[in-house]
Parts: sequence; structure tokens; C-alpha cells
Amino acid sequence: MNPDSRLAEVLLGLGLIGLGIFFAVGTMAVKVAPIYANVGPTVFPWIVAGALILLGSIFTIQAWRKERHGQAPKPGPIPGQGYPATPAVPPSDWRALLVISAALLLQMALFKRLGFIPTAIVLFMAVSYGFGSRRFLRDGIIAVILALVVYLGFTRGLNLQLPSGVLAGLI
Repeated sequence: MNPDSRLAEVLLGLGLIGLGIFFAVGTMAVKVAPIYANVGPTVFPWIVAGALILLGSIFTIQAWRKERHGQAPKPGPIPGQGYPATPAVPPSDWRALLVISAALLLQMALFKRLGFIPTAIVLFMAVSYGFGSRRFLRDGIIAVILALVVYLGFTRGLNLQLPSGVLAGLI
């Protein structure tokens, strides 16, 4: 591994730590009403900040150790066969990236008008299609169930507002 890529990995880890600190500072600025005993609106941001700092630290330490101690030794020749073949890098799947990106843009554009559930279903179906699934009925059933569970969990369980859109009278 060349030193430039090791430096990039160390900088990426430090960037994750910095992002975690940014989230932590922002979370400290959130004013919490005294009605929240233990679980308030800052619990999940603290979890995200802590996870970013922890993972960034682990990533930085691993990258630093690679640079300091070097890489694992390269495999030698296999007796009677020579050196093992280097695996080919699979080509990028641009079609999947375009399908998923288009669905995400469509979800953002129609989120308030159609609501959370229909746009989440469309996004789930597009991601499934982009990843190669052609079982539309199964994917559609999973998408509907998942979107309903998430919607009800946020709106009823956490008392947060998500747009109901075209399903306003049904939910």
C-alpha cells in the first residue's frame, strides 16, 4: 500500500472524529425541556456522535498502525503453480447508481406532496431493483410493511411529524 493512501486513511479517520465532535457540540446546544426525564430529543444525536468518534478512532488507529508496522507480507509463490492470480476488480454498476439516485431525487421532490409512505415505497422498490431484485410483488409487500411500521413508529411512537400526503384520511 502506498504511503499516500495510508495518509488518506488516517485523514479520513480524523475527519470522522471531527464530524463526531461537530455532532456532539451541536447536540450540547439543543435545549431540552424539563419534561424529558431520561430519553429526550438528544439521545440519538449523542449515539451518532459517539459512534462517529469511536469508529473514526478505530479507523485512524488501524491506518496509523499499517503505516508504522507495514502491511502483512505478500503471499509467496504456490509450489508448482507460481504466484496466485490477483483478483479482478468488478466493474462499477452505473445503472444501479442512476436508478437509486433518481429514486432518491424523486422522493425528495414528492415527499411533501405524496407523503412519507408512498415515497418510501418508491425508494425501497428502486433500491431493490437497482441491487438486482426482480421479485416485485415480494419487494412491494416488504416496502409497504416497512414504510407503515416506520411511519407509525415515528408519528405515534416518537410523536414526530411525517407528511401523510395522499394518505391523510386513511392513516
